Amino acid sequence: MLFNSFEFIFYFLPIAFIGYFLLNRVGFYKGATLFLTCMSLFFYGYNKIEYLWIILYSIVLNYGLHRVLLKEDDTHSKRRKNILIWGIVANVGILYYFKYFNFTVEILNSLTGMNIDIAQIVLPLGISFFTFQQIGFVVDSYKREIQKQDLFSYALFVTFFPQLIAGPIVSHDEMLPQFKDRENRKIRLENVMLGIRAFICGLSKKVLIADTIGRAVNWGYEYYYVLDGFNVAFVIVLYSLQLYFDFSGYCDMARGLGYMFNIKIPLNFDSPFKSKNVVEFWKRWHMTLGRFFTRYVYIPLGGNRKGFLRGLYNVFIVFCISGIWHGAGWTFVLWGLLHAFAQVLTRLWWKGKEKLGLPQVKNRV
Repeated sequence: MLFNSFEFIFYFLPIAFIGYFLLNRVGFYKGATLFLTCMSLFFYGYNKIEYLWIILYSIVLNYGLHRVLLKEDDTHSKRRKNILIWGIVANVGILYYFKYFNFTVEILNSLTGMNIDIAQIVLPLGISFFTFQQIGFVVDSYKREIQKQDLFSYALFVTFFPQLIAGPIVSHDEMLPQFKDRENRKIRLENVMLGIRAFICGLSKKVLIADTIGRAVNWGYEYYYVLDGFNVAFVIVLYSLQLYFDFSGYCDMARGLGYMFNIKIPLNFDSPFKSKNVVEFWKRWHMTLGRFFTRYVYIPLGGNRKGFLRGLYNVFIVFCISGIWHGAGWTFVLWGLLHAFAQVLTRLWWKGKEKLGLPQVKNRV
């Protein structure tokens, strides 16, 4: 089910809104949480019910890891570390099978000359988002940065429909307290109006701008052989705009829907095309993904604590992973490498200017 669909706007959203706040009004708070979780699962499995078992399995797996990790008394025991490692491997394994297995088979076929059949695997919606979200939850459980949660609250944290299929990637410390706040379980007209405004803004980005540009892009890709160099470049620019307005529009709609339920979903885009350099660009584009990689990859690798060059290496690794996360294919690998090199070269340029005493870029992020 899509945010811009007739079924979502005129049926699903009113039922979810009225049912959730009605159950809270009569004091049935757990029932309200369960109701919103079930509605979110219905939203997720509406077009393909087979997706449900994947996300349900993922929820049960990671909630079990959360409880086991908190139950272990010795924080630094080898058993806890092994549980964490196997938990991460299990999550990445699920993501790998659905998103990267066929890509691996294609590589093996091309390298070895074998003819392994490509499996008929349908990529579940949002699997990259809810998998990363839960990996962060498990890691923070290992660090004991989160208290024991009940299953219903955790399930709602994972499945909350506004951010389920297209992000942003949210963290437990910003979402779970909001779900549990009794004041957030009352209808607030100012938040409803704010949410409607944000939803309409995002819907306009998606339908009026992204989808309109998309028609031109689709035509350009289909008939590229009749285009000259200028028009090919123009189609590339249009595709960048389509991608931005589509993703940004969905994130705006997600934030708007969150406001309607008194839940503040983090900002994911901050005018990235106004950036002065590639480093600032990635501080503004898909901000929650950058936050996740910083928190769970860059810092554990050592960040820049072990020197400037080691910091560059860690940045390079992060952007290579980011490229692979975005999709399974050599184009995504190349895209990640290009951004990794761009990040490293920009930081080297800044370091060189600093040593030469030259003025630095203003508003550097």
